[in-house]
Amino acid sequence: MSETDNLTDQDAIHKIRSLVNDASTCMFATQLGQVPFHVCPMQAQQTDRDGRIWFFSAADSAHNQHIVTDPRVNLIFSNPSAFEFLTLYGKATITCDPKKVDELWNQLVSNWFPGGKEDPNLSLICVEPENAHYWDTKHNKFLTMAKLIGAAVSGNEPTVGVEGDLKV
Repeated sequence: MSETDNLTDQDAIHKIRSLVNDASTCMFATQLGQVPFHVCPMQAQQTDRDGRIWFFSAADSAHNQHIVTDPRVNLIFSNPSAFEFLTLYGKATITCDPKKVDELWNQLVSNWFPGGKEDPNLSLICVEPENAHYWDTKHNKFLTMAKLIGAAVSGNEPTVGVEGDLKV
């Protein structure tokens, strides 16, 4: 069983930043009005102080083209080693801001963009959260497992986690 802890404003942003930083890779879904969605794994580069999540992306990619026609996206982050999960809906924008590219640039990104920071196919996606929901443990993975086993043996209902809505 989980406790509910809905968070707003700066508390919500702090929780989003924490969960995104811990998981970093998400499943990034576009074309939310169609079934099936277009989904691909993406590496978050930063969650800024306003809760916006930044990604590098190829300008000619399918998901960039989908964002142009419909900016609604769903990001699903999973950190199973810590039992932390986040689903986030938001609006995505595409930019090529050289200052932001310079701020976020790292060696891993250079593998995807051989032309470097000036690669003509380089773009950034910025996702502005609209609503989100998280699941988190109150304890580390091993203590959580011990509590679940103890509850199974005793027949008591365990309270091992917390979940809630996040409103930025």
